[in-house]
Amino acid sequence: MVDPETVAAVREATAHGAHVVVSTTRTVWHGVAQATAISARWVWPRLSALTLRVVGASWRGLGTASRWLWTQRSAVARVGHRGLWWGALAILVLVGRALLSADGDPELVEVATLWLGAGLSMSVLVLLGAPEKRMRVAAFALASGHGSLGLLAWLASASV
Repeated sequence: MVDPETVAAVREATAHGAHVVVSTTRTVWHGVAQATAISARWVWPRLSALTLRVVGASWRGLGTASRWLWTQRSAVARVGHRGLWWGALAILVLVGRALLSADGDPELVEVATLWLGAGLSMSVLVLLGAPEKRMRVAAFALASGHGSLGLLAWLASASV
């Protein structure tokens, strides 16, 4: 049998506990909201001023860098051509080694064909843009390697 006084005492204790939890939570969240508002009022002017200074410095730095790059554009272009050439060579070597160990894997052959197309594009950019004859000759040789290996990979994927 259930004692009615015990039930009433449990009900009252539960209601009091729920009231304490709700009022404590409300008080904590009210304090957090006030602290957040105070912090935001303190941080915002400092953060906005810092942001404006960073943006201004970045803009000035970008302008200085672009002026320097414009004055050194032939050297930058030569470095870019060499980077493209070395990147195309790395693609040729790595993809060629992968194709030699592919054992007829059609998925690897398809991916290799795409990579060889990218390397061919890089080589053609160097071939068309490099001012030095030796770079154009080296780019032609590299483009020939990419083209022939890409054609072989494409033919191998077509026959599989």
